[in-house]
Amino acid sequence: MNAMRTELLDRLNRWMRGGRRRGAIAADDAPAPPVVESDAGTDRDLIVPRLCAEPWYVDKVAIEGDRLYAAGWSMAVPGQPEPPQGWFTVNGRRFDAMRYPFPRPDVGAVFWMREGASLCGFEGTIERIAEPYPDGVLEIRRIVADTPGVERGRDSWFKPDPALHANLPDEDRRFRVIGDRDPNGFLISGATDFHRIDRAALGAAGRRLHEFDRVLDWGAGCGRVARHFPVGAADRLTGCDIDGDNVDWCAANLRGTFVRCAMSPPLPFPDASFDAVYGVSVFTHMREPMQLLWLEELARITAPGAWVFVTVHGRTAIDFSRPSPSEYRRLLGEVASNGIVFNGANTQLDGHAEHGGEYVNVLHGSDYIRRVWSRFFAVEHILPGYILHHDLVVLRKP
Repeated sequence: MNAMRTELLDRLNRWMRGGRRRGAIAADDAPAPPVVESDAGTDRDLIVPRLCAEPWYVDKVAIEGDRLYAAGWSMAVPGQPEPPQGWFTVNGRRFDAMRYPFPRPDVGAVFWMREGASLCGFEGTIERIAEPYPDGVLEIRRIVADTPGVERGRDSWFKPDPALHANLPDEDRRFRVIGDRDPNGFLISGATDFHRIDRAALGAAGRRLHEFDRVLDWGAGCGRVARHFPVGAADRLTGCDIDGDNVDWCAANLRGTFVRCAMSPPLPFPDASFDAVYGVSVFTHMREPMQLLWLEELARITAPGAWVFVTVHGRTAIDFSRPSPSEYRRLLGEVASNGIVFNGANTQLDGHAEHGGEYVNVLHGSDYIRRVWSRFFAVEHILPGYILHHDLVVLRKP
């Protein structure tokens, strides 16, 4: 996560740790968070009925005995009737009690460009949930009828069974990966990213990640995503990162093979080594010359027919950044004109990895990705907001 972390994104991490008290569904007169006013009223042309990727978030999941309570926010779709299975499910089961939507002015203040964004709060309970973690993970899903099939992973959040993840990297290692030291957020974000990419792989390639013979976690960090790769297929997984300390931790504590790499290519792998590659928040930190070198390198190490799943900061990242209307208009215009836009320095790895000032923050436009990245791969899909505020780019090696 980079310097575009806004007040809302900081709260997302805090909400993971705290939130409302456990118990009954909150009363309508619960105190609302403070609202920061926007001047968007003078820029009505920027207001849209729906965003290109409708964001949502699970603030809290509390399990006491066999009772489950969940709360969060998800922007309501105007005119859409409640689905037969309800607006939200847990492991495929409808909530016993659900309140949705109710005002969340804190969310509305961030997403001022989305009409009716503040009417998005939800909270619900299930009174008897015998096994909350089937196959080691709990899934909360929102039901949105018109989500395209390959994008449906975006409509699920995943909470892993903490009993299966007692061995975590220390808080400094976690901070270098996600900019936060919270262990719960580390587990939930890692599980959610893994399972969403896994579903994108199934939707695009017809196979889940562990069904590929040779898989690379490019930018593995301290294993935030890699720890959720099925243990029984871990011999198929290789991870690499420029943070040697985090790589050493992964090699000592996780299944799979983990190796160090440099900020610049090449990687320590022969040609055509991998059938699938995934990388979360790697291209978000490269200026164009470095990005082009890495696209060429990824093309070298992937086999013909391989699939690559990497994230970028696109329109959804701008939506999350809480800009003023004038700043919003400027950023959209720069991305449209330039395709890739430098958006500030990043010091998160300083003192832990040699990057020579190359580790920065950038924004990508979809047209640019289709035009430039197609020199190296077939650009099959660009899934907006698929990994929270990251877009997922799905590539295929010819």
